[in-house]
Amino acid sequence: MKNHFAQAALWFLVVILLAGLTAGCDSVRASLGKPTSADLEALRQLRAAHEQAVRDSIAAAKAEVARLEAERAQIEAAAAALAVKRYYAVAGAFKEDIGVQLFEEKLKENGFKTRTFQFRSGLSVVCIDGSDSLEVVRRDMAALKKLHLAPTDPWIYDTKQKLHKEI
Repeated sequence: MKNHFAQAALWFLVVILLAGLTAGCDSVRASLGKPTSADLEALRQLRAAHEQAVRDSIAAAKAEVARLEAERAQIEAAAAALAVKRYYAVAGAFKEDIGVQLFEEKLKENGFKTRTFQFRSGLSVVCIDGSDSLEVVRRDMAALKKLHLAPTDPWIYDTKQKLHKEI
């Protein structure tokens, strides 16, 4: 009977030991060198922080790409504005810079974009923003005539004539 009792006690201890190991008790896990629930939670938090940092980096990179694209578009628009078009409606020609400034302000107040060329003759020629299309420039010239803003009759300047100094 003693032997039977010893065997039952041994089995009982084995069952308790196995139950303790499989139950996830932190002290048992720690004694076996396995991570505890606190260790696992710290790893989860570390992983979540890393994933958030990655998402933040991606969002920052996307914002930087958008900023750079907008900047590139502004530069392209500025370059296009500076590019010399083929035709311009000439609104006036002046010897003095003050005349140019006053006339440009007057045109801009009336919704026109202007461009001034320095002609080789020494005159500053104020033009309505040009176009490569003669029809567009003719419409600009008609609008200018209609408002009676120009001191003289407007005329069309073809930049291929090369009367202006290079920009």
